[in-house]
Amino acid sequence: MRIHRKQLVMVTLSALFSFAACAVITVNVYFPEKDVKSAFKSLEEELLQPTPKKEAPAQSPTSSLRQGQQSMLAVIRTWRVTLVSEAMAQDDLARRITQEIKGYPEVIDAYRGIGQRLARMNQLRDQGLVGEAKDGKATLRANPPQVGEAEAALLLEENRDREVVIHGMAKAILKLTQQGASSANLAKVKTEAADTFASIRRDAAHPGWWVQPPNGTWTRK
Repeated sequence: MRIHRKQLVMVTLSALFSFAACAVITVNVYFPEKDVKSAFKSLEEELLQPTPKKEAPAQSPTSSLRQGQQSMLAVIRTWRVTLVSEAMAQDDLARRITQEIKGYPEVIDAYRGIGQRLARMNQLRDQGLVGEAKDGKATLRANPPQVGEAEAALLLEENRDREVVIHGMAKAILKLTQQGASSANLAKVKTEAADTFASIRRDAAHPGWWVQPPNGTWTRK
């Protein structure tokens, strides 16, 4: 009886240790915050604020030749630095995250939607009717809400697109860092990605806009 009881205790302890180990693996998911923030900013610069290329003015042959010689000298002086920079960029996680997400059509469409309604959202934020929440979502600040059905629908679409962007970021992180894409890991990384997205929104907020820091207290920037 004592031997049986001892075996039962050992099996129970073994099961508990195994469960605890799994729990640690699930919670301690690697999140490269600095690279994620850089990737978010790169995507926004490219997809939300496209800058049309300007045509270069016509130049005389002499001027073109002189500029060509100067450019060649600059290339000769810096070619070593360029080669080193390109080699380092091959393993740049922020760049790889950006490229990975640009391969997600749903995320690209979401960024386009955010860009299309950016002007109207800025108006609502300027008026103090909409604020930037700590979870990365935009939320109504007026009480009672002083917006019509069109603005409420706009806000709903905005947050739907933001959810797609944050979800896509979480997927890309788990893939490129070779972590398990379990539902628990995805939920953990999504929370971190949402926090980072929210921090970018707070940094970009104009003076007078409502923002919600991580402590949950709403304030005007």
